[in-house]
Amino acid sequence: MFRKNTLTLGRVYDTIKITEGGETLTLHVNSDPSRIVVGLAQAQKRLVTINEETTEEERNEIAMFFAGVIFGDEQARKLLDFYYGEAACVIAVCGQYFAKRLSKLISKAQKKRK
Repeated sequence: MFRKNTLTLGRVYDTIKITEGGETLTLHVNSDPSRIVVGLAQAQKRLVTINEETTEEERNEIAMFFAGVIFGDEQARKLLDFYYGEAACVIAVCGQYFAKRLSKLISKAQKKRK
């Protein structure tokens, strides 16, 4: 009898639907968990710098970085457009997604690798 060999890179896969005011945006996650973790650490360092003196351009750049770590740059732009350029909304939805779902998916993918 042949032994089955399985190989996986342990990537994180997910699909999320965001709904606001009757509009829906579907985003996909397909990434390496290590890359996400490193990127989220960098995003966290940037997020804590936001204050009342932070310009709108800086907020947008930080929000795009945060969303880009999770969804990739193209989908991050779609998310910012979905929220009509409101960086705070992008940051809030990314934070909520990480807390409620993505952190668990990262842990599960990391366990598969071992």
